[in-house]
Amino acid sequence: MEGNDLCSSSSDGNSFGKYEIALLCLGMLHVHFGHPKLALEVLTEAVHVSQQQSNDTCLAQTLTVICNLLSQFGISSASRILGSSYSPMTSTESSLSIHQQLYVLLRRALARSERLNMAPLVSANHLAMAKFDLLHVQRPMLCFGPKASVNLKTRPPDVLEELRLSSHVISDIGNEASEIPRDGVFATAWLKNSLKTMSAIITNPENRSGNNTFAFCAQQSSILRPVLQSLGNSFLVRATAWEMYGSTPLARISALVYASCCADASSLDSLALASVKLVQHLAAFKGYKDAYVAFRIVEQKFDVISKSRISLLKLQLLHEHALHRGHLKLAQQVCDELGALASSVTGVDDDIKTEASLRQARTLLAAKQFSQAAQVAHSLFCTCYKFNLQVENASVLLFLAETHKKAGNAALGLPYALASILFCQSFNLDLLKASATLTLAELWLMFGPSEAKRALTLLHGVFPMILGHGGLELRARAHITEAKCRLSDPSFSVCQEPDVVLNSLKEACDELELLEYHELAAEGFYLMAMVYDKLRKLQEREIASACFQKHVTALKNPQHSDVLPSI
Repeated sequence: MEGNDLCSSSSDGNSFGKYEIALLCLGMLHVHFGHPKLALEVLTEAVHVSQQQSNDTCLAQTLTVICNLLSQFGISSASRILGSSYSPMTSTESSLSIHQQLYVLLRRALARSERLNMAPLVSANHLAMAKFDLLHVQRPMLCFGPKASVNLKTRPPDVLEELRLSSHVISDIGNEASEIPRDGVFATAWLKNSLKTMSAIITNPENRSGNNTFAFCAQQSSILRPVLQSLGNSFLVRATAWEMYGSTPLARISALVYASCCADASSLDSLALASVKLVQHLAAFKGYKDAYVAFRIVEQKFDVISKSRISLLKLQLLHEHALHRGHLKLAQQVCDELGALASSVTGVDDDIKTEASLRQARTLLAAKQFSQAAQVAHSLFCTCYKFNLQVENASVLLFLAETHKKAGNAALGLPYALASILFCQSFNLDLLKASATLTLAELWLMFGPSEAKRALTLLHGVFPMILGHGGLELRARAHITEAKCRLSDPSFSVCQEPDVVLNSLKEACDELELLEYHELAAEGFYLMAMVYDKLRKLQEREIASACFQKHVTALKNPQHSDVLPSI
């Protein structure tokens, strides 16, 4: 709770106010060291003592920490605490579901901080509400009375409203602080400093190091640190929200704004999170070569320690690249390293455990071990369902559809693809929904030429989303599927409209070569060679055939790449 005076309630050297503050600090230490259950027990005791001592300030801060704890570690670990004698909930509220209890806690913390006029806490609680609305479907809390129709979907306007209110609170802090410059002064000063920094980098080649590059993004600011910190947190939440909703440009802009304007007041973990988002964007949209260059700069900036965001980023890049290149031994080694980072304690590091299991299933799928991959995915789905990780379930269902597609069982894959689309609609995961619809089109195409038009119609429905916001792999898959739909359609003549197919295949192959995705690139060049053969363009056919053979050979004999960072 940086920036707040925890001891403001103590007076005259008495013990009043010190015990609950000590409990609060102990709970925050448990959070820091990854002990969510112990932290929740200590923090609920701090709530009880704060209520007995009428320490409203400590109570508001403790409720905020509890809400952040449940958002960070998930609420599965709280099922035995919330509703017990240690719970900060009332007896009536304890009868609600765990999600509804968390919602009540968030609202209570927000109302108390507003009543006490604690602006930093108000801003933090609005951000917590935005995170909650981002991941949870609002359900009615009353189970009696007339049953009206309920739209079981998340509401992006609610998320954006909470973010707007958080920024509004930040502006109120600025109006009360005379040290904060007038509107536009900060932006003007930052722009002047950035021009000076860029001028130094251009005129002096010795300044073109990684540290100077980050100096351009982390410039000094005259804005108060608590204000800048709250502003930066809102931009990080915005970046996460736009990632989920599928707007990649807005997610990238939000991360760039944070790294450029709020680095002075940010923690290393938050700055690392923004850097991770930017490197991941480079890998998805520019290829691994540019991503590794950016990663080495980030690696020099931050200490790479166990379970840090930078360590996870390195393993994620290595695994994706290994799968694309067909280097399955390296992919399996990375999966083992990733699984070792997660704690063995239930309810801790659930995100790392989920990602490690899904990557393990993808590695098995790449090795064509379909039954084992499906078994791992089914187990992961049950785990996500148990802990109510509904957003992750959408990805797992999509993976199961992909597994049945590659195994040649289109009929078994259709229900999983449709279920994934329903999950995506409930949580407004627009880009993931477009990917699931693409998989659905590929499954329909497997039923034969009679379903080619149906598949093409589905594909064209999500083309704007894929081409506007999708990465290299998703766009390439869409282009290849479009070409296969047209080639399978009996009413389409490739001799009359060859460019319609060839343009799609050329774009797909260019994007796949940036990713070194040998398997899919080989398929694209194979289709291209077939088209050129029908057009009697023998020279172009031989070029495409040679490229096809090159990627097949690279897939069968993967070589270690010089650009790969060491594990």
